[in-house]
Amino acid sequence: MLLTMGISPCPNDVFIFAGILTRAVEAEGLEFRICYEDVETLNVLAQKGALDAAKISCANYLRVEGDYRMLGCGGALGRGVGPLLLTNGGSFDPASEVLVPGEFTTANFLLDYYAQSPLRKRYVPFDVLYDELLARPGAQGVVIHEKRFTYEKDGLALTQDLGEYWEARTGYAIPLGAIVVRKSLDIAERLEAVIRRSLRWSHAHYEEAFALCRKHAQDLDPHVVKSHIDLYVNAYSDTLGTEGEAAIRFFLEQQRKLAPR
Repeated sequence: MLLTMGISPCPNDVFIFAGILTRAVEAEGLEFRICYEDVETLNVLAQKGALDAAKISCANYLRVEGDYRMLGCGGALGRGVGPLLLTNGGSFDPASEVLVPGEFTTANFLLDYYAQSPLRKRYVPFDVLYDELLARPGAQGVVIHEKRFTYEKDGLALTQDLGEYWEARTGYAIPLGAIVVRKSLDIAERLEAVIRRSLRWSHAHYEEAFALCRKHAQDLDPHVVKSHIDLYVNAYSDTLGTEGEAAIRFFLEQQRKLAPR
């Protein structure tokens, strides 16, 4: 069975899927056509039903749950992994425009959770967002992915670690992203087995998987790529477990309350 699967080119996704991308693991009769896109593009494609399987923001799941099932592996969930609210000089001004890496992202939801009041937002792809944040004094925005490791060096100031804020108030790990697959295909268990096999291959063949991550990464600094993998690829990547499942349930409950469809 040929699957059109969307993932981001970020190091954590590429690392988890490296065994699949290199065709190094048994694929349970599945073949993969990989579509590399930023997370917000994947969110929109899933809403349109354009992908058989995809990595999406957890904050987007309520919009697609009628057609897609969330898998218990391959996603991004953890502690200390949240998006960062940054400014280019000065303090955060809630009355001014905030750059956000997508309307349907978990970063956007966590920003609302922190602000607890409407903000004036402009949605910008995450890499374009960072460049604008650097270039425009007084700009403020939410940063995700590799840039959390470079913002201090680049002269930006931290207003709030939105993940830290979430953890302190809820006690739960942060559900950033999840792998979903079409319910109609009835292959969730097979796909989970392949993803877990791929992740374990990457751990066992770290140098090969790491080289693939560097090829796709926005920031080619090997220390940044390694930091990204070390932070976002964790035990939850292999199995959500009871704690991970509870974190996602609580997150979706809060989203229903604060950001109804």
